[in-house]
Amino acid sequence: MLSAQIDHYDPRAVFRGLLDGDNYLNRVAGACVYQCPRCRHQIRFRWRSFYQADDRSAFKGNLRRCFDDMTPALSSDEQGFLDFHCPTCSAPTRVIFSAHDYTAIAYHFDIYAALVGEGKQRT
Repeated sequence: MLSAQIDHYDPRAVFRGLLDGDNYLNRVAGACVYQCPRCRHQIRFRWRSFYQADDRSAFKGNLRRCFDDMTPALSSDEQGFLDFHCPTCSAPTRVIFSAHDYTAIAYHFDIYAALVGEGKQRT
């Protein structure tokens, strides 16, 4: 099923636990909590969720192409995304982030946006 609408959300609208600083915005520090804007289901993401994302998508065919078309190119060192379906309403969701290598063995992850498609209608 292809979502008819995909909405763009600022990270602060759908995530809790992000940090802001002089040289960054919306940084993942250990863990953060995503709240689905469609059904309010909450998902906790740890730092390693972004490290392990590796741009593997849970979406297939036209749905993946729609999300790819709506994903802006960031000017950061390394751009990534994390795709999933909300466990409650099945809304397809893409979290767009940038990864910044600050040592040979560690990264910082800054969330840029969340793209959220339509989920199942509540009855």
